[in-house]
Amino acid sequence: MTSPSTADPPPADPSSTDPSTAELATILRARRRVPFDGFARRRPFIYWFVVVVVSNLAGSVFNIVYNIELIVNRLMDDRQQAVFNNLALPLYNLIAYPVCLGVMIALIFPLARCRRRQQLGAAIPDAELEFCRRRLVNFPFIQVIINFLGWIPGAICFPALVCGLGGNHEAFEIWKRFGISFVISAVYATAQTFFLMEWFLVAVLYPDFFRDSRPGQVQGVVRIPFGVRMTGLWLAVGVMPLAAVTAIAYYGQPGREWPTVLVAGAGLLSGLLIFGVVRSDIGHWIAVHAAATAAVARENFAVRVEEQRPDEWGRLTDHFNDMAAALGRGQALRETFGQFVSPEVRDQIMERYPGLQVAVQEITVLFADIRGFTRRSAGEAPERIGALLNRFLTLTAAAIEEQGGYINKFLGDGVLALFGATHPDDRQADRALGCAVDLIARLGGLNEELTRAGQAPLVVGIGIHTGPALVGCFGAAWTGRDGRERIRREFSAVGETVNLGQRIEQMTKELGGPILLSEATRTRLGGDAALIDLGPHVLPGTTAAVRLFRKALAEH
Repeated sequence: MTSPSTADPPPADPSSTDPSTAELATILRARRRVPFDGFARRRPFIYWFVVVVVSNLAGSVFNIVYNIELIVNRLMDDRQQAVFNNLALPLYNLIAYPVCLGVMIALIFPLARCRRRQQLGAAIPDAELEFCRRRLVNFPFIQVIINFLGWIPGAICFPALVCGLGGNHEAFEIWKRFGISFVISAVYATAQTFFLMEWFLVAVLYPDFFRDSRPGQVQGVVRIPFGVRMTGLWLAVGVMPLAAVTAIAYYGQPGREWPTVLVAGAGLLSGLLIFGVVRSDIGHWIAVHAAATAAVARENFAVRVEEQRPDEWGRLTDHFNDMAAALGRGQALRETFGQFVSPEVRDQIMERYPGLQVAVQEITVLFADIRGFTRRSAGEAPERIGALLNRFLTLTAAAIEEQGGYINKFLGDGVLALFGATHPDDRQADRALGCAVDLIARLGGLNEELTRAGQAPLVVGIGIHTGPALVGCFGAAWTGRDGRERIRREFSAVGETVNLGQRIEQMTKELGGPILLSEATRTRLGGDAALIDLGPHVLPGTTAAVRLFRKALAEH
């Protein structure tokens, strides 16, 4: 049915039947309309009641005409006709209709009460709302039961009253024809009512009861499979009308019985064949797409529906494959983005800063830089220098990620990390200092390896500063030649806090280090950090002095 594919199929060619963006929005927002739509939405339960009554009245009209023409006028004597007209017909309808409609109204009442409370903005307990949703989804099936219980007893009650009180004249034929009459009427009226009710509920009441949930996820409901629905449709529009015409011809034209039966049999077999083919075809299409969409929901974007069709169903298949391919490309782009930042940070950024948005917030910046790396690189093979730099950046990234920081930039032989930028963090200063200490410890292991290999160890300087900065997604948005909007953006932080952090890192060359931090960072630390007060210093490019502190390390 479906299979993964390594190569995406070409997107479907646009045609005049494809809606524009505006037309598509209109289609997606459009609600399904019903006759007398305004009244249906103002008084949905009255409309619902009328739909059920009219549908069954249509069956009753057929049933009464059939009974009078083929049973009462052709088989019954005067006594039997009197019983039928004066007792059986009015009595049965006076009982069956009120009882069935009364049961229906009682079952509808909780739904009407719940919808009324929704309109008034009243709070509805979750259990009550779930009960109403379950009742709503189940109602077409419930109505099938009510209909059959209202119709089928007539096949017994009518002949029993007529023959019991009016005599046994043509009793066998009366019983047989009443049985045929009520079975045809029951199936016709019930199938018609089922489809009309489901159509009405989906169009009018589902939007009210399923605003924040899905009908397909409601538990404890009877879900009628597609094949059973198609069978009911075949019975309603194919079998029962043909059976009624056959019965009328069979009983109404003596001597034409067998030709009538043969023609009816051929019609039934033809209808069965056509409905069977359509049911199989559409059922297969639905099953394939249900499996494929379930795979997409599990983020298997390689799934493709291989079956090709030339009709509207085929166009839906083409659009599904195009959608899966586009989602796959989006997932690849998302995963690629996750290589620039961790997946967790990526999701936090996308949630907090959609589009080109920035905000002022307090952050802690950490700059780390390798001392003398430019001189070290002179005359060395680029591959060797690149490998060494990647080892340093790898252990730096690990130290930053472990403390919940965000790697903002790799600056050649250095790195800029932000703490408290992607998510609020009261311990951002402690995490930045902890990251610096961890980085020095990790660097010690790398330097031991370099020393054993006869290479000079790496020396780094680290500067940390805390303060307000403009944080968010900076970039540009423009319209390309094809009319589509283009966006290029970078998540970063700008402002004096970032500049001071870099200048503090530069001060490690003059004051020694390897870790220097500002007084602003020190005041936000949660405990004793074993710091050495270096006093105020004027940083390069500034006029105001900044009090600096060195982190005391046992190995230095």
